[in-house]
Parts: sequence; structure tokens; C-alpha cells
Amino acid sequence: MLKIDLSRLLAVSGLMAGLAVAGPAPAEEVPEGTLLSAATIDGLLDKTLEGKPIRSLLVGQQEKMIREFGWQMKLVKAKPAAMASGLLELTEKYKGQASLDAGKHLVNYTTGVPFPDLDPADPDAGYKLVYNALRVGWLGDALNLQPVNFLIIDGKKGLEKEQGWVYRRFLMSGRLSEPYVLDKNIAKYEALINVYPNDTRGLGLLTVNYADGRLPDVYAYVKSLRRVRRLSSGAWADPVQGTDLLFDDTFGLNLDPTWYEGWKLLGKRQGLGVNHSILPALDEKASGKAKYPFMRLDEPPHWNFQADAYEVSEVWELEGTPKNNHLVSRRHMFLGATVGAPKMYWQDHYDRKGEHWHTESITYKDWKWDDGRTGPTVSGVLLVDVQRLHATAFGYSSGFHHNPPDAKAADYAPEALPRMLE
Repeated sequence: MLKIDLSRLLAVSGLMAGLAVAGPAPAEEVPEGTLLSAATIDGLLDKTLEGKPIRSLLVGQQEKMIREFGWQMKLVKAKPAAMASGLLELTEKYKGQASLDAGKHLVNYTTGVPFPDLDPADPDAGYKLVYNALRVGWLGDALNLQPVNFLIIDGKKGLEKEQGWVYRRFLMSGRLSEPYVLDKNIAKYEALINVYPNDTRGLGLLTVNYADGRLPDVYAYVKSLRRVRRLSSGAWADPVQGTDLLFDDTFGLNLDPTWYEGWKLLGKRQGLGVNHSILPALDEKASGKAKYPFMRLDEPPHWNFQADAYEVSEVWELEGTPKNNHLVSRRHMFLGATVGAPKMYWQDHYDRKGEHWHTESITYKDWKWDDGRTGPTVSGVLLVDVQRLHATAFGYSSGFHHNPPDAKAADYAPEALPRMLE
């Protein structure tokens, strides 16, 4: 007969019970500054950053861009980021006034975040998030960013050309400074003007976006005539001359929500984003590639930034569906979920066949604005055409001005286009 060692059985049973109570060992936390890259990703996906599995923090096509296209992330612990001074106070003061009409247009809006309490169950929540991102001055009432040096990059051959641009934007409502509304009919003026090289100097558009969602007035300066000419309103979604950007891609999103077929808020999650960029600025005194110390121009595919500081961030997952005449069939976005800081960390665009076409990454850092406020600035933008193996990128410079004290609407309006080239 089989003899049972009771004491040994009890000891083993106790050990198994202890293991059952203890459960599996916790995943290993990565050290501060760990590099997530194609060479390390397989060993890091099941480790954690601030207790969150890294696998769960990758959003959209981030894993693909790391594995196939050399994107790198330096993983760091999150720390508070600056928000535009006074924005939350204005949001609380005017909370509950703004609403959407039957056509999804924003109405009864003065300033502050129009819809601070988003609910994914609300069928209009996607529209409301886009209004939160585009209609309040969380990046400033007025922006005058120059130089903005676009790098046009071939993934196989490297840097093709450099372009100097001026980006200017002036909000007419949703302002942080009084008067909060300068014109109830106009939402903003926005211009992207090429100033270098001389053979393309003057290319670009100035758009007048209206508060009622009508298509914008679009203007261009014709060098040969020395005149400002009005263009078709449909130019808001055209490619930016010589780049991989569409005009509605500039700084993440440049449109009225009603120009798309629909917006769906898919929910809130945690993802990796850059709030405190550690990369250097454009070096205007240097020449050649040395001007761009934030880029890895000598490493194929030549368009990647140096590894920046990625931290765990609460994000809204948003899907935009353009109308059938748009080059994009679906825009999949991840925006900061902090009220008053809807940072457009990452987005992927799909062509009319539903295939991955563009990926756009935007990074941020804290900045001292010209009017003394603290708030974010855009530190880097990269848009990659994964089908053509081509990209457009730029980083920040000391010439980025938020709320310059002398800013006035007349200097951002269509008649000011010639002066923007000076």
C-alpha cells in the first residue's frame, strides 16, 4: 500500500496556499531614462513605467514606428506641466454657457474651455473635444513663431531641403485676455507663410476661420503681382507646398469640426507623451545639419528626433472621419485629457483605402510667454508618410512668441500678408 508522508504533504500544501495568496510576482519597473527602441522593445513591453505595463502605454501606431522606423523614447517619471495661467479660472467662470446647436456648431461661447466635463457616452463628445482644442487660447491668444524651419526628408536619401516659414495665429474669441471676444463672427486668423528659400518665398496661405463653421476665406500673396488674392475655400485641406503636411495638419489640427463627417470620442486611457521635452532648440548660428541638434539626420530613415522624454499621460482617444473629398479617410488621435491642455501627442491618418498613410507626433515643453504667463509651447512636430518613406519635421526656436504684447488683429489679417514677408 502507498504510504503518505503526512508532514511533507502538509508542508507542500502550506507552500502552495502561500503562493496562491501571494499571486504572481509584480512586473519589473524600468529605471528612469530607459531607452525604448527597436533594439530594446521586446525586453521592455512587459515591464512597467510608474506601475503601468509599457505594452499598454503604446498608442496608435507607436509600436510600428519604433520597430520599423527607428522611433525612440526615453522613459521618465511624470511631473506637473505648466498650464496657461488663468485658463482654469476662466473655465469655471463661464462653465455651462457654451453648447452645440443642431448643426454641431459652437454657440453661446465666450472664453475658457467650452466643455470641461466630457463624457464618452455623449454622442457629441468628440465634437466637444475638438472645440476644446481649437477654440480657446491654451497655447496663447496670439502666436508669432519664426523661424519655423521645415526639414523635408527622404527616408532613403536623407535631408532633401530646408524651408523657412512664419506661423501666425490670432484668436478673435476664446481669448485669455480681455476683451475675450473681439469679433463674434470670426474664430481666428491663421497664416503659414514661406520666407526661405527665395525661389519659394511668399508661398503659403492665410485663412479666416468663422465662428459659425462656414468654410474659411483663404488668401495668398502673389509675388509677381505684389497683391493678395483670394483662393478657393477648399484649400484648407490641400497639401502645404513642398511638404508632407496638409493644411489641416498644421500644429496637429487646423479646421472647424463641422468640416468633417463626424468625430467620435472612444474613451480615456493612459499613453506616452512628451510634456517636458529635453531636446535642444534650433541653432540659428550653425550651418548645415548642425542647425538641427534635435534630429538624427545621419541615421536612416533620417527623419527621427533624438530620444525625447516620454511620460505617462492621461489621453483621450478620438476618431475623426473626413468627408469623401478629403485625402484622409480616418484620423485616429490621442489628445491630453487634462482640462485646459488638450495636447495632440500622437495621431495616425489612413488613406481612402483604409491603409496607414501618415503618422504625426507633436511634443511640448513649458515656456515663459511674452505677457508673463506660463504655459506650453510646441517643441517639435514630425509628420511621416510611411507609404512614400518621406517626412516633414521641425523643432522649436528662441523666436517662438506667445501673446506678444504688441499683437493686434490687423497684423494677422489678410491685408497684413505682405508685411509677414518682411
